[in-house]
Amino acid sequence: MGTTLLNKKALVTGGSSGIGRAVALAFAKEGADVVICATNPGKLERVNKELQSLGCRSQALICDAGDPAQAEAAAKEAAEFLGHIDILANIAGISPKKEGGMKIPFYELTTDQWKRVMDVNLNSMFYFSRAIAPGMMERGWGRIINMSSIVGLTSSEHGPAAACYSTSKTGVVGLTRAMAYELAPYGITVNAVAGGRISTEMSAANNQYYNDLHMRLIPMKRFGTVEEVASAFLFYASESASYITGDTCNITGGWYL
Repeated sequence: MGTTLLNKKALVTGGSSGIGRAVALAFAKEGADVVICATNPGKLERVNKELQSLGCRSQALICDAGDPAQAEAAAKEAAEFLGHIDILANIAGISPKKEGGMKIPFYELTTDQWKRVMDVNLNSMFYFSRAIAPGMMERGWGRIINMSSIVGLTSSEHGPAAACYSTSKTGVVGLTRAMAYELAPYGITVNAVAGGRISTEMSAANNQYYNDLHMRLIPMKRFGTVEEVASAFLFYASESASYITGDTCNITGGWYL
């Protein structure tokens, strides 16, 4: 157990599994109190128990991050439980696939599929940040860390890609930079983490075609772990990153080289 985030208060969206779970646990191990929110009650409760086993004061909230009313309500409830929020980790995300794990080309996407991905992957970050930033501004300190992706920088996977996912993650980088500029005078940093191929439940649903393709594209010849991504979130949340804002950290194993 560490003290990097001792007495800090954190909200993690998408905190019931994968990267969100790893980030919540990393924050708790460094002394933060943590609220997690997601849509799966069973997974949320399991992670909440893990947090509490670490001695963390924690709460689990059922919330569809892509719904503005639910996001605002969850942000308010989290702030009331914690007293205030110092750190916001926007991690909730989805990636629609065909049966068999193949990505959906843009010309086959329905309007509802497109809108849903934008709501969860991008708009949710706006909803939560809008709700939480004013409190950070009043206190003169805050950290907002957004989950992007390598496809938010390349806009493709050198093969069939989900245009909705790529577009949403590109938008995250733009939103991060805009918020960083606007919030910098208030002592608030805003940064993004762009993951490459990370071993999660979501990526495990990919067709084997993508497993083989991605392995060829990654110079380090392995997939990343959720703990490696969580370490970037932990750094951005710490005082060590106090002069870094508007940045995007690439956790990709050198994918884009």
